[in-house]
Amino acid sequence: MPRPLPASPLTVFAVEDTTVQLCWGDLPAGPVTAMAKGSPPVEIDHAGGAGSLVVDGLAPATPVDIDVVWADGSTTVSTETLASPPGELLGRVATISDLHLGATRWGFLKTMTEAKAGLDFPHGHPFAAADAAITEAVAWGAEHLVVKGDIAHHRFPEHFALAGDLVDRHPDLPMTLMPGNHDVDERGDMAIPLTIGTRQIPLIRSIDHVDMPGLRIVAVDTTIEGRGDGQIATRQDEIVDLVDQAGRPTLLATHQQLQKYSFVTYWPPGIRAPESSEFLAALRNRDVLVTSGHTHRNRIHDRDGLVQTEVASTRDWPGVWAGYAIHEGGIRQVVRRIAEPSVMAWHEYSRNAVGGLWNFWAPGDLDDRCISHAWA
Repeated sequence: MPRPLPASPLTVFAVEDTTVQLCWGDLPAGPVTAMAKGSPPVEIDHAGGAGSLVVDGLAPATPVDIDVVWADGSTTVSTETLASPPGELLGRVATISDLHLGATRWGFLKTMTEAKAGLDFPHGHPFAAADAAITEAVAWGAEHLVVKGDIAHHRFPEHFALAGDLVDRHPDLPMTLMPGNHDVDERGDMAIPLTIGTRQIPLIRSIDHVDMPGLRIVAVDTTIEGRGDGQIATRQDEIVDLVDQAGRPTLLATHQQLQKYSFVTYWPPGIRAPESSEFLAALRNRDVLVTSGHTHRNRIHDRDGLVQTEVASTRDWPGVWAGYAIHEGGIRQVVRRIAEPSVMAWHEYSRNAVGGLWNFWAPGDLDDRCISHAWA
């Protein structure tokens, strides 16, 4: 058994135009204070272990040094805030993906458990993580939530029952739900539900859209029954029509990512070329940002001017949700770690997967998580 990794260091995990999220794996109990020039100090009463705080009131597109002080130490971290996209802020939307509700084990050999981490969640760590992510996204200002698949860990009634409990805990938040490959796998024989929860939120099995001020959200089911990879060619014409008819830019949400190559260069496989390449070519010269889940990692790609983002899972390291701030002339993506302390403790433990390689693979760099993108 490999030796567990040391706790993750205090670092800048997310930046926006006026905020910075700091996260750490282990600090002693007591006050933690963050101070940046031109911004009021932020102090939290830290219970010890993993934690997070957000520094607000910063100037856009500006280098910033943040002094952090805790019970028996201090450090200074440096970063730069994002530029604000052109025009006024019109609204905010959030996404989560790869919830895997009902899962009890993690890691390459599926040997990592809550008990081994010294944790116990009443409905399991996937539920606690997803619930905290939604709560924090709403506090950030999200007016709509898109869930990008792998809601259930397998096609079992008890897993989809947890999905119903989750959406019902947030009755005032409009949601768009789409399946992932785990939702349509062959591990269970139940019929895939048409709706989730007593709210009866539809589980999209084709394509749907929601219009917000300054943005159209297009959600596409890219799953193939019983398989892990995805498809989009059968939806291509309808997607392009929805984009062209929107009269506003589009956030296109899928579960599987659009691969650059026909062969698999990293796991899991998504929508392979040439299918993905033909689809991206059909969207060229349009104001579209494509975002997916499936890979449990954070990455941003620019292919011929079309930005694509992969956003990591709520369930495992680093444990995130994504926020999209809609401006008149562009959009900002911020990927924040889920900050609920017990959930952070699970995510710190889950870093040790694949002999510790997951710690380095999944988070990506800061510019793989946070961008400011102006529409053409």
